[in-house]
This record gives sequence, structure tokens and C-alpha cells, in this order.
Amino acid sequence: MKMIITPEYIKNFSCIADKCEDHCCHSWDISIDKSTYQFMTQKSELKNKAAKVILRTKGESPYYAKIELDNNGVCPFRENNGLCEVHKVHGHKRLSNTCQSYPRISTIRGHKKEHNLSLSCPEAARQILLNPAAMEFHQENYPDDIFKANNYSRPVWYNTVQHFIVDILFINNSSLEQRLSYIGMTLRLIAPYTNQPDELQKRLLLCCEEINNNNFNQLYDNQQTSSDIQAGLLIKIFNFRIDLESKRNLIIAYERFDSIHKQLIESLSLANGDSDKQKKILQYGFNNNYTNYFKENTHIWINYIIYVFYQNDFPAKDMQKIYSDLIVGFFIIRGVLSAISSMRELNDDDVILVFQTYHRIRSHNKDFMKNINEICNEIKANNTILPLLLIKNS
Repeated sequence: MKMIITPEYIKNFSCIADKCEDHCCHSWDISIDKSTYQFMTQKSELKNKAAKVILRTKGESPYYAKIELDNNGVCPFRENNGLCEVHKVHGHKRLSNTCQSYPRISTIRGHKKEHNLSLSCPEAARQILLNPAAMEFHQENYPDDIFKANNYSRPVWYNTVQHFIVDILFINNSSLEQRLSYIGMTLRLIAPYTNQPDELQKRLLLCCEEINNNNFNQLYDNQQTSSDIQAGLLIKIFNFRIDLESKRNLIIAYERFDSIHKQLIESLSLANGDSDKQKKILQYGFNNNYTNYFKENTHIWINYIIYVFYQNDFPAKDMQKIYSDLIVGFFIIRGVLSAISSMRELNDDDVILVFQTYHRIRSHNKDFMKNINEICNEIKANNTILPLLLIKNS
């Protein structure tokens, strides 16, 4: 038997087409499979246009062909009304595999197929983040011929560690920052024993004791905070990314990112470059409007973290890397939302703007995390300590 896993947030998702505030028809490679290429360039009513804008790829490209975007970085088949010309003429089934599926993702792991959505889509982000019941996972069994299995396997301790980490996320009477630090401390303690299941189990029991005895909390209290470097690091990250995006000459590609950057700069403008005042501005935003919003919407960060774990099959492989990348994203998203919160109350649109834009930039720029980690490493902190430093902001 095969199993297909479908999160609740997929069941409620449907493309909002021309109503989308950041459509998927711009600024990245739109890959075209062989059969779509042949149909569009030889049989389609749009074949003359297709022959000019759908280009065969060369060299080591993973695509058979791709669409050449216009001067604004937009797909030439996107009409002024925001709808797709190919879809209008030929219907959904004649779209390329990429255009048919995005933002839907399916990953086969062994005898399981896991369905997902990409957070780089605004409507997907709304379904993933805003619904308190989004992280219900539905499992259904199917006959063996439903899809082809692969040799993917998980460590014997996979379920035990996963349940332990998720349990930490739901600890009562601890801040999200504390819980994330407990996860980081746990991963550091068990990482050397991934090839020794019995010893790893003992380390998990030790971590449980450390949490119950408040020893992890004492370590967290004594941990250095990121508050002194937060503003400067955020500005450096955004300036770096804005500079890279502007060189691509695709203005639409970074409009939303630029709008976030401008709000960050506006919020810190009263400090006139004084790092201590910048720190106070971000702290004010975090302690007031940010905290008030997330008290009413505690599910958003929990949904996000579980989504990242599910997407990366955490903790099967690269536990530390997945955790570190998660914390870098947490640091950036929380910092920007704190900046916006210093000027006004937060709303759902702010949250979707920041989460989705971060993931669009990250998902479609292969060097993004490498570049951000290089900037973060300028702090001169040990790679295993850096995530813990970025978590604590007060």
C-alpha cells in the first residue's frame, strides 16, 4: 500500500488568478516540458508567438525549454487583465507542468507522497498561516500502482525526535523565543549521536529533564541578545538584497520587497543612525503592537514552523542546517514586523506581505541563504551559537 499525505491548508487552496497581489508570472524561469513545447510551437493557435518566446535551453539546464520574459520580467502570455492567454485559448490541461502545478508541490519519500504548497504564493501563505486548523494532516492509503516509490528512508529515531521537538513548540507559559532556544539546545545535544540510537534516546531524556528543571531556561536567560545588532543587521541584509535585485532591471521582481525595505527605513528614520535609538524603536514595536497581534494569533508562528519542518522532512536530514535557516528567517521576519509595529498596529496583510515576500525571494534565488548567512557570520559568532543569538531579542 502507498500513502498520500495532504495538509488541511491544501484542501482550502485555489488560485485567485487576476486578484493575486504577487502573481507567479514574473521574475523567475518558467520551465516548459517537451510535450508542451512541441504543442505550443507546432499546433497551438498561438504557435507563431510561442516560437518566438518559448526557447529551447542549452547546456546543463534542467529544463527542456523556458519562456523568455518581456522587458519587465513578465510572461508574454500574461494579458493586461491578469489572466493567461494560453489558458484562455487552450484551457488548463495545455499549460506546462510548471504552470499547472504551481504553487502545489508533491514529494515522494519512500512509499509516501506528501502534498504541499509554496509559501512564495500569497494565497498559499494565507491558507498556511492564518488558519488555526491548517496543520491538520490527512493520511490516506492507496493501491501500490498510484505512484512509483523510491528508496528514501528515515533514521530509526525520526518519529521520536520529531514528536519531542513538536512537543517543545507547545510548551505552555514559555515565550516562542524560549521554545525555539530549547529546540536549538536539544539539537546540539543529540547531534553527535545520530548514529547511536540508544545514546540519542538518553540525550532526549536528559533534555526533557533540563527543560522540566528550568536549566534550559536559565541558559536562555544568560544568553546574549541580538537587540544591539538587530537593526544594523536587518538594514545590511535588505540593502544587500535590494542592490542585487535592482541590477536585474526587473522592477516588478522586488516591488513588494522594496515596500518592506521602505517601511523598515521609515520606522528607524527617527533614530538618525543612532544604534541605541534604533534598538529602542524595534523593541517598542516588538513589546507593543507585535506582541499584541501575535497574542491573538499564536497559531501563525506555530503553523510556519511546522510547515518548515514538513517541507524539509525535519528531522530526517541536516537537522542543524534546517534549524539554522529557520532561525535566520524568524529573525528577519520578526524584525521587519517589529519595525512596522513601531509605527502602527499589525494586520493580516502585513504578515502575509512579509512572510510571502521573504519566501519568494528565498525560493527563487539559489544563493539567498548563503548570502544571508555570510552577512550574519560577520557577527563572528560560532555557527552553532549564532541561531541562539538571533532568537533572543530582549
